[in-house]
Amino acid sequence: MSASERQQHHEHHEHHGLPGFVVALNTVSFALSFAAWVALGPTIRAIGEELELPASITSFARTLPILVGSFVRIPIGVLADRVGARWVFASLMIAAASGAVVIARADGAPALLVGAGLLGLAGTTFTVGVQAVTAETPIARQGLAIGIFGAGNVGTALSTFVLPILVARLGWRVALDVYAAALVLGALVYAVLARSHPGVGVTWRALLEPFLHLPVWRIGLYYTASFGVFVAMTLVIVDLYVDVHGVTLERAGLYATTFTASASLERILGGWLADRLGSRRILRGSLVLTMVALAPVSLAPDVVSTLVLVLLAGAGMGMAMSASLREVATAFPDSVGAVTGVVGALGGLGGFVLPNAGAACAAALEAPSAVVLPLALVAALALVVHLVEPDASSRGLHRA
Repeated sequence: MSASERQQHHEHHEHHGLPGFVVALNTVSFALSFAAWVALGPTIRAIGEELELPASITSFARTLPILVGSFVRIPIGVLADRVGARWVFASLMIAAASGAVVIARADGAPALLVGAGLLGLAGTTFTVGVQAVTAETPIARQGLAIGIFGAGNVGTALSTFVLPILVARLGWRVALDVYAAALVLGALVYAVLARSHPGVGVTWRALLEPFLHLPVWRIGLYYTASFGVFVAMTLVIVDLYVDVHGVTLERAGLYATTFTASASLERILGGWLADRLGSRRILRGSLVLTMVALAPVSLAPDVVSTLVLVLLAGAGMGMAMSASLREVATAFPDSVGAVTGVVGALGGLGGFVLPNAGAACAAALEAPSAVVLPLALVAALALVVHLVEPDASSRGLHRA
């Protein structure tokens, strides 16, 4: 697509509203993929016990999909810009389904880790979906569109609430086969109904260029403090309620679902507000909310206070996710997939590092609630960076 064609495309849909079908299709497909991406969170205990695996292996396997999904987002973002979303998205869902099938038949650590790596490809669908949604959305409404699409994070609620029930009634192997079947069905629906809007055909040199611009790293930090913290919290929150407050696993799953669902839906509000009040203003307020609400959780307040604080922190995370990506869509309209891949990789890397750092803190301090301490610290760091150089970040983005 040439520059003039892209301009005509933008002018064509500038007068139209939100592309409801495109947003809905990508949001549902992403929700299903995201549920699979974090599926090892609620199942790894059962898997580890049956396969008699050491804690070091199960801990790594739980976060491996996050690591793979984070780094592979970069080349997948380039591919989405080159060929469009249709076949890329569908292929990723098929690959993730094969990972679930491999894990369901695992008899030891090697198969578990191979399957976890394949399952991680589900996380890269986010970058593809952003490209698909922004390609058909007027610039003035891209914040809302990204917010609605990003609310597909609500798929985590499927894994924190439904998956434990499936595991209890059917066993973890059958539960993962159910996930695999759902992914295959979702891939077929997407391949039939989706459209592709290739971009400019980003080169590898163009892909690496965002790494040379400091503002991209700043947005990556903001996304780490929102999306990365959200993913990390999703992986540790059930253990937090069980170990700190002594609730049952089923009740802990219910509590965790209130967080994952509400935080995901707050992305819609964050995108809507970013369109109207400016993404930087929303981002700053959201980082404050995340930090102020999350820090006290590390001190192990009572369960009701923890529930409220976690919900408030989740609201900050959700709004900050959309505000961060609104900046990307504004600054890089012709390579949203590639740049979102870079930012998403940095945020996803946080989702891999933070749970492990939290576990180390909890062990060192002999306090299970300290698992959230690194998450609060990252939010504080991002807020400081945003307060110190917000204007430079904005100017740098629009130069990049």
